Amino acid sequence: MRNIIACVLLLVVQITFAQQQPAFTGTKSKKAEKLFGEALQAFTRMDYKQSFDLLKRATNEDPNFIDAWMLVADIREQNDQYKDALQLYQKVIGINPTFQLPYYKLAKTALEYGEYDTATVYINKYIELNGNQIDKKKVENLKLTAAFGAEAIKHPVPFNPINIKNVNSPENEYFPGTTADDRMLIYTRLVGGQQEDFYVSLKQLDGSWGKPYNMGVPINTPENEGTITLSPDGQYVFFTGCNRQDGQGSCDIYFSALDGDQWKEPRNLGFPINTRAWESQPSLSFDGKTIYFTSDRPGGYGGMDIWFSTYSKGKWSAPQNIGPEINTSGNEQCPIIAKDDQTLYFNTDGRVGMGGVDLFICRRNPNGRWGKAENLGYPINTHADEICLVLNGDGQNAFYVSKRPGGAGGLDLYQFELYEKARPKKTGYIKGVVFDAITQKKLKAKIELIDLATAKTVIEAYSNKLSGEFIICLQGNKDYALNVSCEGYLFHSENFSLKNQSATDPLTLSVPLYPIEAGGKVVLKNIFFDVDQYVLKDESKIELDKLVSFLKANATLTIEVSGHTDNTGNKQKNLDLSLNRAKAVMNYLVQQGIVNNRLTAKGYADAQPIADNKTDAGRKQNRRTEFKIIKK
Repeated sequence: MRNIIACVLLLVVQITFAQQQPAFTGTKSKKAEKLFGEALQAFTRMDYKQSFDLLKRATNEDPNFIDAWMLVADIREQNDQYKDALQLYQKVIGINPTFQLPYYKLAKTALEYGEYDTATVYINKYIELNGNQIDKKKVENLKLTAAFGAEAIKHPVPFNPINIKNVNSPENEYFPGTTADDRMLIYTRLVGGQQEDFYVSLKQLDGSWGKPYNMGVPINTPENEGTITLSPDGQYVFFTGCNRQDGQGSCDIYFSALDGDQWKEPRNLGFPINTRAWESQPSLSFDGKTIYFTSDRPGGYGGMDIWFSTYSKGKWSAPQNIGPEINTSGNEQCPIIAKDDQTLYFNTDGRVGMGGVDLFICRRNPNGRWGKAENLGYPINTHADEICLVLNGDGQNAFYVSKRPGGAGGLDLYQFELYEKARPKKTGYIKGVVFDAITQKKLKAKIELIDLATAKTVIEAYSNKLSGEFIICLQGNKDYALNVSCEGYLFHSENFSLKNQSATDPLTLSVPLYPIEAGGKVVLKNIFFDVDQYVLKDESKIELDKLVSFLKANATLTIEVSGHTDNTGNKQKNLDLSLNRAKAVMNYLVQQGIVNNRLTAKGYADAQPIADNKTDAGRKQNRRTEFKIIKK
């Protein structure tokens, strides 16, 4: 109601300005003037029928009453009746061709109808007539938008959206989210035009999406839920909940974790993420440590701005505005951060585009600042409002929301291949299962992905306690250590060397964990030496510190540290090398407080191969350092 009244007041102001121009826009008919005043009053009461009846009577009394015709045209335009509005503005020009305002209105309406060349003609005419009723910035923006739209249509980007069958319904579907392996899709459905709930669809063996089902309690409630973001493994979600009893504003951001196959009671993230303002549309980074969201809180650049917060030591930091490279004096919404952590997608009405709300892409520079935002182009963007673009797991395809002919009804979800220039950097992931090596029981284990160059833990997650599954995202041009640990078990070590490649294909991993028993062995896959050397490289300390922590937590264990080589080279030299490498590891453990009598070092050369020495891959596996439990 407030917006409608505000529109009416704006129309009155424009008419007042129009009456200050040399062109006469009023009426000499007292009766027509009286009817026009009554029409304005009826409109402010939202009595639209009476308002139109009175305006019709006013124009019958004076067919050249420009103010009355302008109000009728403006009302048509405000109600998206663009063709009627265009005809009415043209009628006003027919009455008085020197009156500038209808030329701007014609340009604006033509733009909203996607007629960019027509908009250009009329806005140029408005400028030519020295029109001054409209703010110069709005005039310039309209001219730029018309020019951009006309040019964009001449150079369309590849775009072939495909309706996602089985998922869409006669209701409205929007704001999807997916796991890194693209096996689970969660989206919002507006049921009965009032109730927003989350629905889930699982990918089938043939690649299609399965029949969706309501996500259910405790995530869905009698209130509205929308705009969800999933962790890469789908083990936890952040979403928007509105009008809840524990809410701090009209809409807040909530969190829930999957406990086996049941979702825990959602928790309001609270301050400083949520405030009395409107917080919504969360998007989670690949490592789960940064959340981007939309808010109209104070301190922004315009209406809705994009903000972000980082997670450290169990707390979310005070949100920061993402900055003027992305936010404008208009509204920025629906941030989507890609798995590469370098590419952000969002919508805005504050930048020159196709008109209305357009989708944009922005990439992070090497210095950490965001670069120039770029329009995703036509026909992804049109003269209508584009709501949201969400990437699938590999970033090569995207989900898109549209109300286009041939859909299931209302807003539908579509999927399309994102053209190459608009894609994020390719990333990969590890999908693994953790289980007891003896009983095959699936285990909840701690998963740590560590950057060997910085020694920083990039991702810390847990496998599902029922399925044992986990998914960890990998970025290219890095070397990683993966550590899997569970109380009562030996830890598991893996190495992923991506230093010289930009990405990796998805990897699958079986992780058998062995109970802590005498005879149990662990290959330390992140212990590194130069060729034919036995001085530990610095990056080895990450894994060695894991071993130190393991031995301190299990203070009764004694272990043997052993070095192993492949079968190439001199036998005695390999024996000496393998022993010296084992001693180097043992000495480090002693330096870190592990008593000497709990440790033994041995070198076996090629006597205990774990792979075929006939291949490079096999020989690489045989060159290793490991430890064995001697006494529990």
